[in-house]
Amino acid sequence: MEATTAGARTLERGLSLIDCVAAGSHRLEDITKAAGLSRSATHRMLTSLVGAKYLSQSEDRSYHLGVKLLELGTQAQTSIDLPGAVQQVLSDIARITLDATHLGILSGDEVVYLAKARGHRGFEMTSYPGVRRKAQTTALGKVLLAEKNDAEAIKAFNHTITPTPLSIRTAEEFLAALHEAKHNGYAMDDQENELGITCLAIGIPDLSGAMAAAVSVSAPSVHMNPERIQSLVTLLQKFQPELTSCLPPGFERAWI
Repeated sequence: MEATTAGARTLERGLSLIDCVAAGSHRLEDITKAAGLSRSATHRMLTSLVGAKYLSQSEDRSYHLGVKLLELGTQAQTSIDLPGAVQQVLSDIARITLDATHLGILSGDEVVYLAKARGHRGFEMTSYPGVRRKAQTTALGKVLLAEKNDAEAIKAFNHTITPTPLSIRTAEEFLAALHEAKHNGYAMDDQENELGITCLAIGIPDLSGAMAAAVSVSAPSVHMNPERIQSLVTLLQKFQPELTSCLPPGFERAWI
């Protein structure tokens, strides 16, 4: 039992060293400090990790993530059910909020809905996986367009696209909404796409750090007062890392 415990402890320490390098510690001294281990123990485990190709060492003796992790990551992408993993997260959010949740990506001037979890309030929205909506009228689209500069973002705006009387009608209003979304860290669609439905969305980076997707909560507008909106933003931010872990670069190929 003692040998098993010691082996498990060594494994945990080795994995923690990989985490330290991934977090930006590259010199032996920095890794030692970050891991809270002795210099000799750290050096010994780093040498083993380099030998197994989980880490690599440059000529300046700095440590970096190794090719073995890339190989494992590629295998994981092909073996993990990405749509299923995302669906579970969306279902968890819908269970907590009682409202419909969506994951979407930007495609030109449109948003493509990749996944949806139904709400629990007894009504059904018109959205479904695979449907496209004009980005300018959706919270998902606006939060992703807010990542672009004004010259690029305005290309997605068409003043004739007005699904409801509350839809944005001028380029100035549109850019102002994107600037507000960028500043706040979330975007709103207050009955701009469907009357009676208010949505909020935050961006979700993929594993490379690119803001490649967005997640939204959509609810009857009567349930979306300012206090609840802020609580929903906090909730979505809490789930953001879990969704990012499901989105390797090129993740959309699992759906499209």
